[in-house]
Amino acid sequence: MTLQLERDSRTHVQDHLDELTGRVTLIFAVIVGLTFVFSTQIDEWLEVVLTQIDPCTEGCLNLYDPAKWSAVRWLSATISAILFCSPLIIQQLWAFSNKGLLPNERRWMLRWMIGGTCIAFAFTLTTLVFLVPMTFQYGHGIQTEMGLSAQYDPVLMLSIVLAVIWTQTVVSLAILGMALAGFIGVLNEETADWWRLRCYALVLMLLYASLPEFSGLAFLLILTSILVIETTCGRWFKQPALQSVRSVTLMDDEGGVRRPLIVECRCDGAATPLPSPLNINVPVLRYNGLCSSAHERELLYGDALNAKTTDAYITGCSSKPLSEEFKQNCRSIGMRLNGMDLLERQSYRTQPQHRADIEFEIMVAQLSKPWPESKRLNRVVEVMKRNLDEHYVYMVSNASIAWGQQLKPNEVFIEIAQEDYEAFTIKSQEIGAHIRNLHPNA
Repeated sequence: MTLQLERDSRTHVQDHLDELTGRVTLIFAVIVGLTFVFSTQIDEWLEVVLTQIDPCTEGCLNLYDPAKWSAVRWLSATISAILFCSPLIIQQLWAFSNKGLLPNERRWMLRWMIGGTCIAFAFTLTTLVFLVPMTFQYGHGIQTEMGLSAQYDPVLMLSIVLAVIWTQTVVSLAILGMALAGFIGVLNEETADWWRLRCYALVLMLLYASLPEFSGLAFLLILTSILVIETTCGRWFKQPALQSVRSVTLMDDEGGVRRPLIVECRCDGAATPLPSPLNINVPVLRYNGLCSSAHERELLYGDALNAKTTDAYITGCSSKPLSEEFKQNCRSIGMRLNGMDLLERQSYRTQPQHRADIEFEIMVAQLSKPWPESKRLNRVVEVMKRNLDEHYVYMVSNASIAWGQQLKPNEVFIEIAQEDYEAFTIKSQEIGAHIRNLHPNA
């Protein structure tokens, strides 16, 4: 199954491909047009670059292959057009992809595109102005000391410059992407190998395919790039998984791994907020209204995915009012929904409750999945033993007699399953709890 966000348009895959084709065609047409425009000015631009990187005080450049010079001119014009079109490329890429991303993924992608473009431009400028001239000057000095007469091929010099700049751009984008993924918690020790495979494979493919004429240099650049990425991003490869909730791992009756989560939904103000603190050893996520806010539902998807949640308990309602689409998405990410229906509990009171924390802890203790159902009653009694000074009232689960109950502020309400009735009364008497049956004849 796949996660179908509610903002996603219900369109056929072919429609998405048509949209992608249209956007790519627009970008390609603009780049081609600008390439022809820039080709009329590229000679002056290349002259400025060659003047900057030429290590000789007197002219020592010699063109050995005019055909390759023509290829370098067109390649330089194309690269200039791509750089000039970078804002359009970012806008088209964002417009196509952002509708299908979760909130944290949208933040990551926007920062990656804008930050990556700025960093790539900064590295390109630094390379042209400082690094390449310094390197050529150092090599020229060695040749001069050896008494050699230097004659340089401008085509080869520009090709090397373009290869270095392209490598820097690829590595910069890779590092920035992994850094942002590390900052938002997507990249961590659990996902490090998957990110390495995806990143290194892409870097290797881009560099090896784009530098066929520099076999030895290409291998050196690829090796250096991977070492730089591994060294720079090492801190994120080793960081623990960052989660908006700290998941608790339990074993169910069948030995399966389960990670429960309490989802507090205040039903747009209709449900009373949960008390704090709570002694339940289960993480809690808080939302104002899942039924009315698509944004909060998307946040829940992301939080549940990060925490690898298997069981979510909605506090406000019974989970029935939630849309079928939301439930389908929860199933697609491996999360089962359950409802605790606190709104019904609120109808039993006309005055504020004094110990809402104890009552909620008992409700959590009564949950049978993923906790063992055979120990459900023992968990309830343990909560009562920690709070023997409280006054407890209970009734057997029965919808026909539940409606219209009115409880006192100091009473903690417990709803007991029919099969637990006798055992519960015996155990509550054994621990000396103050308890009464709301419907002794029911």
